[in-house]
Amino acid sequence: MRNTVELSNKLIENGHEMQVRVYYEDTDFSGVVYHSNYLKYMERSRTEWLRHLEVFHTDLEKEKSAFAVHKMNLHFGPPAVIDDLLTIRTIRKKMGGARTFLRQEVLRKEEDGSETLLLGADIDVAFIHHGGGAKRFPDELRKKLGG
Repeated sequence: MRNTVELSNKLIENGHEMQVRVYYEDTDFSGVVYHSNYLKYMERSRTEWLRHLEVFHTDLEKEKSAFAVHKMNLHFGPPAVIDDLLTIRTIRKKMGGARTFLRQEVLRKEEDGSETLLLGADIDVAFIHHGGGAKRFPDELRKKLGG
């Protein structure tokens, strides 16, 4: 049975969910998603979450600021394959002065309605100056991020 569901992108409590479909270009020679593509899915989802919060990378650029992944701990489960519809879930766990700690999960919805965790990631994201040093979150940005 082919999945013809339209992709969605929405805010959830303390985070965001975005769907992606697995295309042939996402897979390796064995037909499963190449491991680095999960990182791309998660990056896109974090960016879409920010866009929903009206935080735009172009505005941060004007302020000579950016987000940078400081640390990422990954745990891979079963692989995704061509035509899978995946949900990328991002949950804000905690905020510090210049860092936010996220949990991201790549999930596949099964035919019975259950979800299979394909990848779990604990991510430490720093807010930085363009020179690379940490920068405290401005109050308005902290508020938008829920901190």
